[in-house]
Amino acid sequence: MNGVESNPSKNISDKPFEFVYIKKIFHISESIQILIVTLLFLTTTYSYKIAIRVTSKMDGYDPNVSMLFVPIYEEVLFRGIVLKYFEKKYGFWKAVIFSSTLFSIWHFKNMLWLDWSNVYSQMIYTGLLFGPVVAWITLKTRSLWPAVIIHYLNNMPYEYLMQGLV
Repeated sequence: MNGVESNPSKNISDKPFEFVYIKKIFHISESIQILIVTLLFLTTTYSYKIAIRVTSKMDGYDPNVSMLFVPIYEEVLFRGIVLKYFEKKYGFWKAVIFSSTLFSIWHFKNMLWLDWSNVYSQMIYTGLLFGPVVAWITLKTRSLWPAVIIHYLNNMPYEYLMQGLV
């Protein structure tokens, strides 16, 4: 057939979700890509803070509705993409350490909502306890879902305390 592949499914990778793996793109290293995403996230977070002040909405929703998705997107990002990249490149324990460090730094964005002592406490907790534990669980189970469940359970008491419900 004129050199054209008749079975298009042969061009599809056998790796599920290959598009979420970090790889060098246009001569931009993986580390620089992670830094760019982090800076964009901080910029977006700041714009959310302004939007919440002006409209009391975040993407058109109450901020608590948007926060329902935090455990999912943080686990996909930090355990599904970043941890997997570091594991492939550096091995099990360095992946746990590097991804937990980035997860801790990620929480610096909360300075827009929380006082400094809470931000520092959160960064220490996520970098030294929560991040390493869920990274280890993710690598041992080879699944994100235990980490997502633990993340929801972890965030629940904090949200109740912040809302004054406890």
